Amino acid sequence: MASKISDTPRPLPTATTRTPATKAPLETPNKVTTPDLKWNKDCFEPGKAQPLPLPKPPVSLPLPLPKPPAPQVPTNPLPLPLPQLPTDPQVPTNPLPLPLPQLPTDPQVPTNPLPEPGPVEPTPEPKPEPSITDSDPMTHIAYLASDELQGRDSPSAGLDAASAYVQAHVQKYGLVGPNSNNPENPFQQKFDVFSFVGKPEAAATGDARAHDHAEHKQFGHQLFQEGFYLEEGMPRETLEMLNKKYESTMKAEGQPLTPARGGGLRSVEELRALATESGQAVNTMALLPGTGPNKDEVIVVMAHLDHVGTDRRGNIHNGADDNASGSAVLMAAVPELAEAQKRGELDRSILFIWTGAEEKGLVGSQYFVDHPIPGLSTEQISGVVNVDMVGRWDDQRLSVVDTDRRGQANYFRDVVDQANAQLADPFDRINRDINVYRDRQDGAVFGRKGEDVLFLFEGLSNPKGGGDLIPEYHEPGDDIDLILRDNGGEKPRRVKDLMVNVIELAANRTTAKE
Repeated sequence: MASKISDTPRPLPTATTRTPATKAPLETPNKVTTPDLKWNKDCFEPGKAQPLPLPKPPVSLPLPLPKPPAPQVPTNPLPLPLPQLPTDPQVPTNPLPLPLPQLPTDPQVPTNPLPEPGPVEPTPEPKPEPSITDSDPMTHIAYLASDELQGRDSPSAGLDAASAYVQAHVQKYGLVGPNSNNPENPFQQKFDVFSFVGKPEAAATGDARAHDHAEHKQFGHQLFQEGFYLEEGMPRETLEMLNKKYESTMKAEGQPLTPARGGGLRSVEELRALATESGQAVNTMALLPGTGPNKDEVIVVMAHLDHVGTDRRGNIHNGADDNASGSAVLMAAVPELAEAQKRGELDRSILFIWTGAEEKGLVGSQYFVDHPIPGLSTEQISGVVNVDMVGRWDDQRLSVVDTDRRGQANYFRDVVDQANAQLADPFDRINRDINVYRDRQDGAVFGRKGEDVLFLFEGLSNPKGGGDLIPEYHEPGDDIDLILRDNGGEKPRRVKDLMVNVIELAANRTTAKE
């Protein structure tokens, strides 16, 4: 297109149109007597007698000419906004300098407004947000029973990781750490674990078999079956049981007894010299304060967090059913109970405890009872719920222990029946067929103190009651896939729903003294 424009320039047609204009003046010499007031377009010269009319046309032209350039003189409106719209970042004198020092969140000067909302923000407002996954026990079983935790032995890094996982979860929902005796971390209660297992000379030479977890095919463990704690000032009754355990262990090992120096009980110092220290285990705990007149009383809800670790062949015992399932049920109940507390629907407080070293012989629960948390002694306990192995078999049955050591039903019997009736799909069978295991689970330690205890268990091999434990009990095959195979994960979910009902009924029940 540009080449065509250059070949036929526009000046050519204008030149052709001007040819008749050049002939016009040649024909007009005879008409000079008639004055022509108009301009000659070609010569731009006025007629002879027309000096005055020539300035008139220019007078009319200059008047409109100054008017259009008027917008080029920004005198009134534009100069005013231009200094106010200052695109000059170097001179923020009037409006900008004042907000700029205030808008920058200056953490060094939280004097007036910031300190007040500061303490309000930690309150867990986002409680319902993650409740879908957090309220599903299978979410927590998947982590607690993973190879990453190496079987959660007591003590071990895997158990410490599990404790940290539980602690992060309860803090997320606003629960508080109640152990003021451990200001560094009030969510934990730590204790040293000792053992008489293995011959003393084997332990002294570092024989791994001296510390290997013994094989158990009966549910649970007798008190101090393998491990125990030692501490100056421990209750005498605990020291007596420990002396008996030492004697029975040495007899079973065929080893001679070391008599007590004074002829009575062996002291803590003497037992320490006869025992082998395994390391430090931990109880993990969290308090959900009540909102009613009985908020100083507590319902203890517990599950042991530990398992048996790895065997000598390096196989990991993940313990999905024993007892990642019970620990996960407690964790999954936290969001719902926290919401009930926000609505003012929990009269009594709820103390959650994930014990350590249960597999060593109920060590964590015994240590807790012997070392009550300030303000949470046994006098404040109004009932104990222990959850252990609730993942396997079908999801329509459950076994419970709701009697004392004499076989008399405690108040939890009615509570369990009411809680089950409240479910949209109640359990078909609540079997009471595991009383033989009453003293081989953490709740037994509280039962010896006279507390009302409810023990929730998955049941035995016979759906109508009785039978055997799961074949994978304390075996490497206790993995989450077997829970999914048995019931698709519905058994732990249904136990959680039942337990929440039990806790709410127990926390709000009226007693004779009221």
